[in-house]
Amino acid sequence: MDLDIRHSGNICTLKLKGPFKSVEPVRDFDGAVEAAMTSGHVNLILDLEAMPYLDSSGIGAIVNALRRSKQFGGDTKLVNPSPFATKTFKMVGILSLFGVFATEAEAVAAFENS
Repeated sequence: MDLDIRHSGNICTLKLKGPFKSVEPVRDFDGAVEAAMTSGHVNLILDLEAMPYLDSSGIGAIVNALRRSKQFGGDTKLVNPSPFATKTFKMVGILSLFGVFATEAEAVAAFENS
């Protein structure tokens, strides 16, 4: 999995590309989330369009990102999750924990309006 990271104001956008599974990608993702939190980027946007697959470790990391952002007074929003991710999140009952948006601009606007 590749991870593209961008910061703007208090928002960190993480674009996940490729399958999100196993120890190393989860460790990289967790490190990026922690770095964002400690540098004041407490609102996360997770762009999941290019993430065709995730396993339980990926699900856990995404839920942990939501938990960490809330601990720091922020939130986590999902952008254009792949069909597999949407189906998986619904199946395990976590999709409703996140705001889900079609575009990054919509997710940014949701942060600005909250």
